[in-house]
Amino acid sequence: MPEAPYGPNQGFTVPPMPSGPPPAPPNALRAAAVAVLNLSGLGLGYALLRRWGPLALCLAATAVLLVVALPADADGLPTGVLVGYLVVLLLAAAHGARLGLRTPLPLHAPLALLLGLVLLAVPAGGALWYDGARAEAEQRALLGRLEKADDLVAAAGRHTFAASRADYRSALAAYRDLAVDHPGSRAADRVPARMRAYYASVGAPYGRGEYCGAVEPLRFLRTVPRTMPADRLGTLTHWPDDRLATSLYECGKADLGDGGEAWTDRFRELLADFPGSPAAAKVVPAVDAAVRSAQQGVGGKAPCTAVDRLHTLDTRLTDLAASAGNAATDLTAAAARAGKGGDEGAYECGVDQY
Repeated sequence: MPEAPYGPNQGFTVPPMPSGPPPAPPNALRAAAVAVLNLSGLGLGYALLRRWGPLALCLAATAVLLVVALPADADGLPTGVLVGYLVVLLLAAAHGARLGLRTPLPLHAPLALLLGLVLLAVPAGGALWYDGARAEAEQRALLGRLEKADDLVAAAGRHTFAASRADYRSALAAYRDLAVDHPGSRAADRVPARMRAYYASVGAPYGRGEYCGAVEPLRFLRTVPRTMPADRLGTLTHWPDDRLATSLYECGKADLGDGGEAWTDRFRELLADFPGSPAAAKVVPAVDAAVRSAQQGVGGKAPCTAVDRLHTLDTRLTDLAASAGNAATDLTAAAARAGKGGDEGAYECGVDQY
């Protein structure tokens, strides 16, 4: 009997069945499509590859970014968070490209790549929106700083300048920072109007006719242009000048009439800083009137007081004339008349004392 072709003495091995479809041939277009889809931050490249673990990690990274970034504030995203998220996106893109190089996709590679390019508008649009929201938050923060400075000025206006000087300085520093450091902001655009209110508040004693009390605040306002940009002040740059000159004259005149000692300092400052002002032109007539009044007092009920007054005027006018510029000659002449009147009144004083 002939032997069977496949008998027990002839071995036969059945080849093993493949566990899955063979790897797809390398396809750079497919790899690029997966990489671009992952750059959207949504892990869509992993979704096409059915890699759920990496997909979950991409979504988690995006969720963390949104939690940290929203709501947008003036400081924006911390640099570390932004750099970390970009690193995650780049790693996801590189990893997805490696997997997609040999893994078939449910979509044609060109269509997947086109979809990825379209979806890049999501992170790009989100970045633009966030930048706008951050800029608006910064604008609101700057307006808040402006409002705090306004509150300082309002509170300072309810007290004397001496008690409020620190608040006025703080408010001025805030206005200056807004104007210099944030020139294009809405807050900076409102600084000129705020400065008008600021000058009115600081110079309020002058408006009330408190000339001696207005001298120091007006001196302070003359220092403002040293730090504040001129375009934010406009005509305010010289706003205190005439007011200070008038205050120096009126305060000095009042003190001269009361027989005080501060009038020489007031007139000296007036003649030195505002020599051509209308107020400066009134100084010589004022001291001449004081000398005539004292001379008339020699023949009155208190001749000795008048004589002392004339000698004092002589001394103080001589001192004032030394730094009076164009008015020095007239003041020296007034001092001479006062000295002569005092000498001539010595007899009336002696008689009165006798």
